[in-house]
Parts: sequence; structure tokens; C-alpha cells
Amino acid sequence: MKALNKKQTIIAVAAAVVVVFGVTASMMSSAGKKKTLGYYEDLKEQFFLTDVLNEGDVSYSIFSGNLTVDEPEIRLVAAQTNGAQGFLKGMLSLLGGANGASNETGLAGWSRYLLNASTGGGNAGGVYLKADSLKISRSGDSKDGEIRVQLKGLDMANPYISHAGSEVVLVSEVADEIQPRAELDANGRVVNSNYSWGSNIVSRLPFAGAFLSTATGDVGVKVDLDFTLKRSDDGEGKMKFVVVHRNDGSETGRITREAEFATLPPLDDVQELLKGAYSGFIMGAYSTSMGQSVLADAAANFARKAKVANYSLTYKGFDQLEDGFKEYQSATKRQDFEGFCEQTGLSGYQNDFGAKAKKHNDSECGIAQKLVSEGKFTEDYTFKEDKSLFAGLFVSKSYTLETN
Repeated sequence: MKALNKKQTIIAVAAAVVVVFGVTASMMSSAGKKKTLGYYEDLKEQFFLTDVLNEGDVSYSIFSGNLTVDEPEIRLVAAQTNGAQGFLKGMLSLLGGANGASNETGLAGWSRYLLNASTGGGNAGGVYLKADSLKISRSGDSKDGEIRVQLKGLDMANPYISHAGSEVVLVSEVADEIQPRAELDANGRVVNSNYSWGSNIVSRLPFAGAFLSTATGDVGVKVDLDFTLKRSDDGEGKMKFVVVHRNDGSETGRITREAEFATLPPLDDVQELLKGAYSGFIMGAYSTSMGQSVLADAAANFARKAKVANYSLTYKGFDQLEDGFKEYQSATKRQDFEGFCEQTGLSGYQNDFGAKAKKHNDSECGIAQKLVSEGKFTEDYTFKEDKSLFAGLFVSKSYTLETN
């Protein structure tokens, strides 16, 4: 057999490496995709999305570990006529465990504010969610692993929705039918539109900064949400949640939340608690009081199980608020920011977490005022690691708070 020369040997070795890498990558891709796709399917079932989530193409990347869902869309009417009975039954089954938490002072006010803000004061039309893509990755296991969920290009352009039977109706879909009409009825009166409109919960979520875009009328904004949760086998963990507002692709503002946990429940348990919070928002579309109870209960359960070392919150950008305030001053000849908040619907509700005693205003109005005057709003909490979050926040208030 003829011996290979040096060049031929190098080529043969390179070819072998390529083949081995290709086979290995294919095996890893197949195993990773199967695991992540299984997690995604479990997630849909756990969050009652199987029958209400419409998906585009679903793909998996071995390099990022991301499962990507193109153009995810959810349409859910806040009416008992909706055909997704499994969804409603799943929501209602959660109410059995929701009790005393809503009587706890700080949580009651906080959960009530979130639901009133999200449902437009109880006038919810339902849920319409449309995004460019959803990316999900899960590595490790429940005790030592990481969960990352990214929702890119969340459309905030539909603050109001209606319905025809069990189907969500958007303003853009019936624009011709809701214009001032020329028809007269038998009594000579102008014929009214057949549609009644309610708030789209997705376009009003406070933690996504919806109140800031609503206050400036920037309904064309798209939002990117990036949530990461890590836990190590010693029980410690980290959380990061970044919300970016974009207009025509350019960033207009950013909200960043970060936490370090001295003790974090297993990831599967946290996911179950997140389901409870999510359920509270959905239930709030049908009944604010029931939704409040579910949301407060989920928050209280997590706060009792977790021990937080520190937590930070930062709002930056949102320059359009300053433009809006200047227009208000010019039109009204008034200089008070409270009047601007009242005119634009910015809430004055403040969390009862000790912030008031420090003369720190964490309301929507207070956040907007800081953004206008200083370009950012910051909070940094430091907790005692030997106490649960619930004890440190609601019982003994054993934490320090630094703000700008």
C-alpha cells in the first residue's frame, strides 16, 4: 500500500476531524433539540397555552441552545364565550389555593395596582400578543441549571381590542366599520358600531414599562424582553430581566432588574410560582378580585421560600417623556409634574415596601419625573441573607435602600 505523503496526511486528518465534528454536532443537536423542544411543549401545557398559542416556524440552534418560535401570537377574549374551556378551567382550578395572601398589606395594594393597570381599571378586552420571535433555552437541571426566555419585537400597537363571539378583533381589522357612520336606523338615529372595546392586557403591563409609552402616545413601540434565571447546586441563584423599548428599530429606553439570591427554590418550583403570577394576570381579565388573590398568593409563596442578597432596578432613556412634559408646560402654562401625570394617566400609587418612609417616590409618576429630571431612575436593595424575602420586605423591613 502506497504511503501517504505529509500533505495527504494533513488533508486526511482534517477530513476525519470534520466528519467526527459533524457526526458529534448532529448527535448533540438532535439531543439538545429533543430536550429543549420537550421543555417547550411542557411549558405550553403548564401555562395553558396549548390551545391559544399560534406559532410560525420552530427551529433549534446547537450553538446558542435556543429554540426559536417565529411570530408567536396569542388571542384570548376576556369573555366566558371564549371556546378555550381548558384554559379557563386551568385558571379557575388555581383559585382553590388562593387565600389569605390578599389580606397582607403590601401585597394587597401591589397586586391590586398591577391588575388595575393591566386591565384598564377592570375594563379588560382580553389578550392580544404578537411578537417577532420567542427564544427559549434550558440547560442543566432544576437544582443546578439555567432558564432563559426572550421575547423579541413584542407589538404594543393594540392597546384596545374587541371581540366577535370568541374571536379577538383588532381596530385595524374593522377600521371601516368603526368610522363615523352615515346610516340611520328606523327612528332616524345614527347607527352605532357593533363593537365594544376593552384594554389589551399585554399592551398595559407595568413591568414592561407600558405606562411610559402610553403616557407619550408612543403606541408604535416594540418591546424586547429577556429573562434569565440561574441556580447553582448550593442553592444560590441569579436573576436578570431586561426590557428594551424600540421605535423603528432604535432603542428609546431600557429597564433592567437584577437580583442575587442567597437561597433560590429549585427552578421547577420557581416556574410553578411564575405560573401562579401569570394566572393572576389572566384571571384579572375576568375578575380583578380573583386575579388579585391569585397574584398575591403566588408572590407571597415565592417571597417565603427565597432569600435575597440584593436587588436592583434601573430605568434609563425614554427621552420622549421630556418632550411630552415640555409640550404640557407650553400648552397649560403650568410647571407642576403632578398635573402632567394626571393628564397622561401616570399613576401615583407607591409600593408599601418602606420606600415612602425614605421620601422616595416609586410610582409611575415618580419614575417618569426622575427620567425627565435626571435621565434615569434607580433603586438598590440590600437584604439580610438569613431572612426570607417575605420577612425582610413585609415583616421586619430589614433591608437598606439606595436610590438616585
